[in-house]
Amino acid sequence: MTHSFNCLPEGETLALLIRRECAIGFDLRFCRSVAVPEHDRNTVTCAPDEAEFATLYALTDLGEAIAIHDVDLSSAGANQVAAVARALFVAIVNARRDPPDAAQRFEAEQAALIEPDRIA
Repeated sequence: MTHSFNCLPEGETLALLIRRECAIGFDLRFCRSVAVPEHDRNTVTCAPDEAEFATLYALTDLGEAIAIHDVDLSSAGANQVAAVARALFVAIVNARRDPPDAAQRFEAEQAALIEPDRIA
């Protein structure tokens, strides 16, 4: 079964992201949108009873959290959480079987620095 991960860039696969970023776990955070300036919104982590949606994150060995998938707080959203959590777990286990070496990781980090779509 193939999943669509709505927080990943187009063309990015979960397996490649997990391997490249050396993900070691995942987290589910409850979130809501808040107005910052008049026409801008920001997402904040909050208590479950204040949440509008939830986001699954991959946690890297460097302590970063990378958003993977946003879900609605509904029974369908709960099913998506289960499916995405399973896919994350499998990708992490598979990446541990063939971890990138230091040279591969350095090359990926350097490529990310010169990527034309990167926001400075």
